[in-house]
Amino acid sequence: MAPRRSPRRAATAVRSRRRPVPGRGDAGQSNVLLLFGLTLALLSLTLLFVRVGAANDQRSQVQTAADAAALAAVSALRDQAAQDLFDGAYPMPWFDEEKAEARAEEYARENGAVLTDIRASDNVQGRNGNIVRVEVRGAICQRELEEDGSRPWNDVQCDGSEEDADTVVGNASAIAIVHPPNECGRAPDGFIECVEGPVDSLDTALSMIRVNLVDQEGAYRFDPSRVFGGGAIVDCASLGQLHPRMCGVHQALQDEFGGFYLTAGGYRAETGSDHNTGEAVDYMMAGLGEVPSSDMDATAVTVINWLIQNADRLGVKGIIYNRLIWNNTRLPPDPVGAWPGVARHYPHYGNITLDHVDHIHVAAGVGAMR
Repeated sequence: MAPRRSPRRAATAVRSRRRPVPGRGDAGQSNVLLLFGLTLALLSLTLLFVRVGAANDQRSQVQTAADAAALAAVSALRDQAAQDLFDGAYPMPWFDEEKAEARAEEYARENGAVLTDIRASDNVQGRNGNIVRVEVRGAICQRELEEDGSRPWNDVQCDGSEEDADTVVGNASAIAIVHPPNECGRAPDGFIECVEGPVDSLDTALSMIRVNLVDQEGAYRFDPSRVFGGGAIVDCASLGQLHPRMCGVHQALQDEFGGFYLTAGGYRAETGSDHNTGEAVDYMMAGLGEVPSSDMDATAVTVINWLIQNADRLGVKGIIYNRLIWNNTRLPPDPVGAWPGVARHYPHYGNITLDHVDHIHVAAGVGAMR
């Protein structure tokens, strides 16, 4: 009997069962591409985070540089003011742009930045400039990625002086203040004495003057034309173009009372005021914005009483002090007598300097008091 053959269809089926070739499937290719894409995305995110972090660090560094520069500027003013106090002269004005700028530039560069601007202000009509604002630019630059790959994204090799830097990371500003010592006056022996005690050494003077950062500039921009003359005794020439009669009153006060004031301010461009014509002098009895001590107030009253008694002879037009006014040009004139009994109310502005609490305003010349 002949052997039985398997059907041809079945043999064909068996031969068609071949083992699949590895790596040929579409799903495998998609997984590889997805993995590659995720790797690139993670790398891009990592680079982005690194770059953002570096930029934030640089901005923080630039703000630190601004703070340091502002404190350095007012510290330079403090050093000069302390020397003035020790030498027997009350500092006026406080702001010295050359000294403040030089110190600010030094500290900005030491902290990786360059100084771009400095300005002064105060809260006493722009007369002393004890508040300083600085602006700095980061000296660490972050250049943009070049398309041809010639410059990597993390190239920060620049010193802040390049004008062609694509991106300069970090412009910052800071404000600092130097605080004048409280309630200073001139002692009978001619030396300056403050509430904290006599200024008997440079270290003592330095200890009386504080500096710190603040959030806000002063109400008035510093104006060099509004400053006072320095020293215990100043001549008319140092007070601007004084009217001859006002100069005569000033010289008479010098002869009679010597250095009864800390500083004096004469002519300044102030429309509607006797200062504008050189017919007025402000005699500071305390630091700008400070209330005079009881001794300095007593000295002020003594000087005022002498002026009132000699007003007609000297040509004194009027006096303003401690929110009171005496006017010799009124019709009729205010009576001659002891201060404050013969004085009248003076408008209150809520400011120690504008209210003439820290100084005596003396006017002498022609015409009505202004």
